[in-house]
Amino acid sequence: MHAAVSFRRSPAAIRNRRVFPVFGLAVLVLAALLFSSADARERLEYPDWFAQTFYDLPGDLDDAVARGKRGIALFFSAETCLHCVAMGRSTFQDPEIVRRLSGQFDVIAVDVFSDAEMVGFDGETHRARELSEHERATFTPTLLFVDASGERMLRFVGFADPERMHVILDYLESGAWESESLRDYAAGLQEEEAVAASEPPADADLSGFQQPPADLVAQRTANPRPSLVLFERDGCEECRRLREQILEHPSVQEELAGFHALQLNTDHGGIVVLPDGRHGTAEALAAELDLAHRPGLVFFAEDGEEAFRMDSTWLIDHSGQLPDATREDLLAAFLARLDYVASGAYRDWPQYQRWRAQRDRAEGSDG
Repeated sequence: MHAAVSFRRSPAAIRNRRVFPVFGLAVLVLAALLFSSADARERLEYPDWFAQTFYDLPGDLDDAVARGKRGIALFFSAETCLHCVAMGRSTFQDPEIVRRLSGQFDVIAVDVFSDAEMVGFDGETHRARELSEHERATFTPTLLFVDASGERMLRFVGFADPERMHVILDYLESGAWESESLRDYAAGLQEEEAVAASEPPADADLSGFQQPPADLVAQRTANPRPSLVLFERDGCEECRRLREQILEHPSVQEELAGFHALQLNTDHGGIVVLPDGRHGTAEALAAELDLAHRPGLVFFAEDGEEAFRMDSTWLIDHSGQLPDATREDLLAAFLARLDYVASGAYRDWPQYQRWRAQRDRAEGSDG
């Protein structure tokens, strides 16, 4: 059961607060270059209940609070982002999610490719694409929840299905965000030991990945390479499909030859040392890294610095469902992420989608 949130909003008000994001030529070029199938070219449609923005976030926040909202939520997105499309079709169409989310927050769309000028919470004017970097929305989708005082309550990166969104809203409603992480809050809702006891063991070791014990500091010192650490758990169907559809794919295996790759199961023992020097069991490291999802993937640069992570459901189709077979667009996206780290591009291009757009344009111009 989820706590009810009372609010009043006339149908006319909902219609009048529809958002009109600005899209530029870069988005059209990106769409043409990134995706080849008709399904992959599907576009994000923002729900009618999203709030209109006048590109003045302090003003938007004041307006929301004056109407009894707790704050605003920024939905950083891109028109051709598969995971954004999936949220638009599933999570943002769920009646209970719509009731709870719109009852507490005005949700405002921010397109990470837009040149529209927006006044940020700091009072400075930024282009929308610059605001995404300023607010550390390095991947889409990113949901940033901001309370009435302007404090960032939660930054959630990645796809959130209705079930996960209910947990997020419970976390924010309860005030738990002020004292604990979303990971710890969600873990407290689950009877993890009972679930794990009834689940089947994990699949066999993954090709190209080491198993505990392993010391990635020593390895990268002797042979400087980026690293990829995969966190799984027993009985994880998404983990199994990620292995079979993406990580075992020959093209991915070829690229992983240039990485130190490590597979960890948080239900099993074994001590490892991560590239940044952290050491311990898989479960202890997942907690220290504040990883909330399985599978979770953490990418490290050659110097041991964390480059980025994938800590939410990623292996989905446009409807938010786990695919039954390898999708070429997801395969291409994962290969691009490996390139993003291996090339060091994440340092100069903190917004991944914009880096990928320029990379694919450059590759297209090369023939």
